[in-house]
Amino acid sequence: MSRFKSILLIEDDPITIMVCERIIRMTGFAAQLKSVTNGQEAMDYLQEQAKKDEHNMPDIIFLDINMPVMNGWEFLEQFHKIEPLFNKQPSVYVLSSTVDPEDYARAASYGVVKRFVSKPLTKDVLESIE
Repeated sequence: MSRFKSILLIEDDPITIMVCERIIRMTGFAAQLKSVTNGQEAMDYLQEQAKKDEHNMPDIIFLDINMPVMNGWEFLEQFHKIEPLFNKQPSVYVLSSTVDPEDYARAASYGVVKRFVSKPLTKDVLESIE
Protein backbone atom coordinates (compact mmCIF):
# COMPACT_ATOMS: atom_id res chain seq x y z
CA MET A 1 0.00 0.00 0.00
CA SER A 2 1.25 3.47 -0.89
CA ARG A 3 2.17 5.95 1.83
CA PHE A 4 0.62 8.83 -0.09
CA LYS A 5 -2.24 9.09 -2.53
CA SER A 6 -0.69 11.50 -5.00
CA ILE A 7 2.48 13.40 -5.86
CA LEU A 8 3.03 16.36 -8.17
CA LEU A 9 6.55 16.54 -9.63
CA ILE A 10 7.49 19.95 -11.08
CA GLU A 11 10.73 19.41 -13.00
CA ASP A 12 11.98 20.33 -16.47
CA ASP A 13 14.90 17.92 -16.89
CA PRO A 14 13.81 14.67 -18.62
CA ILE A 15 16.52 12.56 -16.93
CA THR A 16 15.59 13.85 -13.46
CA ILE A 17 11.91 13.23 -14.22
CA MET A 18 12.69 9.65 -15.23
CA VAL A 19 14.79 9.04 -12.09
CA CYS A 20 12.17 10.57 -9.77
CA GLU A 21 9.29 8.69 -11.38
CA ARG A 22 11.19 5.43 -11.19
CA ILE A 23 12.17 5.76 -7.51
CA ILE A 24 8.65 6.86 -6.52
CA ARG A 25 7.09 3.91 -8.35
CA MET A 26 9.68 1.34 -7.20
CA THR A 27 9.23 2.29 -3.55
CA GLY A 28 5.43 2.43 -3.72
CA PHE A 29 5.68 5.91 -2.20
CA ALA A 30 2.52 7.18 -3.90
CA ALA A 31 -0.43 5.67 -5.73
CA GLN A 32 -0.50 8.46 -8.34
CA LEU A 33 2.23 10.61 -9.84
CA LYS A 34 1.70 13.64 -12.06
CA SER A 35 4.71 15.31 -13.71
CA VAL A 36 4.77 18.78 -15.24
CA THR A 37 7.74 20.65 -16.71
CA ASN A 38 7.34 24.15 -15.28
CA GLY A 39 5.61 26.19 -12.62
CA GLN A 40 2.90 27.48 -14.93
CA GLU A 41 1.81 23.96 -15.88
CA ALA A 42 1.74 23.15 -12.17
CA MET A 43 -0.40 26.22 -11.37
CA ASP A 44 -2.85 25.29 -14.11
CA TYR A 45 -3.03 21.72 -12.84
CA LEU A 46 -3.53 22.74 -9.19
CA GLN A 47 -6.23 25.27 -10.02
CA GLU A 48 -8.03 22.63 -12.06
CA GLN A 49 -7.80 20.13 -9.19
CA ALA A 50 -8.99 22.72 -6.66
CA LYS A 51 -12.19 23.18 -8.66
CA LYS A 52 -12.95 19.46 -8.40
CA ASP A 53 -12.58 18.49 -4.75
CA GLU A 54 -10.07 17.98 -1.98
CA HIS A 55 -9.41 14.38 -2.93
CA ASN A 56 -7.78 15.47 -6.20
CA MET A 57 -5.09 17.66 -4.63
CA PRO A 58 -1.60 16.15 -4.36
CA ASP A 59 -0.32 15.23 -0.92
CA ILE A 60 3.22 16.23 -1.84
CA ILE A 61 4.80 18.55 -4.38
CA PHE A 62 8.43 18.08 -5.42
CA LEU A 63 9.54 21.42 -6.86
CA ASP A 64 12.61 22.21 -8.95
CA ILE A 65 13.92 25.79 -8.78
CA ASN A 66 15.50 26.43 -12.18
CA MET A 67 12.91 25.93 -14.93
CA PRO A 68 11.72 27.84 -17.99
CA VAL A 69 8.38 29.70 -18.24
CA MET A 70 7.80 29.91 -14.46
CA ASN A 71 10.64 28.93 -12.13
CA GLY A 72 10.29 27.46 -8.65
CA TRP A 73 10.48 30.81 -6.84
CA GLU A 74 7.76 32.29 -9.07
CA PHE A 75 5.68 29.17 -8.49
CA LEU A 76 5.98 29.55 -4.71
CA GLU A 77 4.83 33.19 -4.93
CA GLN A 78 1.78 32.22 -7.01
CA PHE A 79 1.11 29.15 -4.88
CA HIS A 80 0.92 31.36 -1.80
CA LYS A 81 -1.80 33.43 -3.50
CA ILE A 82 -4.02 30.49 -4.51
CA GLU A 83 -3.40 28.41 -1.39
CA PRO A 84 -6.71 29.51 0.22
CA LEU A 85 -8.57 27.76 -2.63
CA PHE A 86 -7.33 24.37 -1.46
CA ASN A 87 -9.31 22.17 0.90
CA LYS A 88 -6.18 20.08 1.45
CA GLN A 89 -2.73 21.63 1.86
CA PRO A 90 0.02 19.89 -0.13
CA SER A 91 3.48 19.65 1.43
CA VAL A 92 6.17 21.21 -0.77
CA TYR A 93 9.69 19.81 -0.97
CA VAL A 94 12.16 21.87 -2.98
CA LEU A 95 14.18 19.46 -5.12
CA SER A 96 17.31 21.10 -6.50
CA SER A 97 20.99 20.61 -7.27
CA THR A 98 21.95 24.08 -6.02
CA VAL A 99 24.56 24.48 -3.31
CA ASP A 100 23.85 28.18 -2.77
CA PRO A 101 23.06 28.83 0.93
CA GLU A 102 20.83 31.73 -0.13
CA ASP A 103 18.57 29.28 -1.98
CA TYR A 104 18.28 27.15 1.16
CA ALA A 105 17.41 30.21 3.24
CA ARG A 106 14.95 31.49 0.66
CA ALA A 107 13.17 28.13 0.50
CA ALA A 108 12.93 28.05 4.30
CA SER A 109 11.25 31.46 4.25
CA TYR A 110 8.15 29.93 2.65
CA GLY A 111 5.95 28.35 5.30
CA VAL A 112 4.63 25.76 2.87
CA VAL A 113 8.13 24.40 2.12
CA LYS A 114 8.80 21.44 4.39
CA ARG A 115 12.38 20.79 3.33
CA PHE A 116 15.06 21.45 0.75
CA VAL A 117 16.08 18.15 -0.88
CA SER A 118 19.28 17.80 -2.91
CA LYS A 119 19.02 15.98 -6.23
CA PRO A 120 18.86 13.16 -6.97
CA LEU A 121 15.75 12.00 -5.15
CA THR A 122 16.57 8.80 -3.26
CA LYS A 123 14.79 6.02 -1.41
CA ASP A 124 16.25 7.34 1.87
CA VAL A 125 14.76 10.78 1.24
CA LEU A 126 11.35 9.28 0.48
CA GLU A 127 11.50 7.15 3.64
CA SER A 128 12.22 10.28 5.71
CA ILE A 129 9.09 12.08 4.50
CA GLU A 130 6.07 11.84 6.80
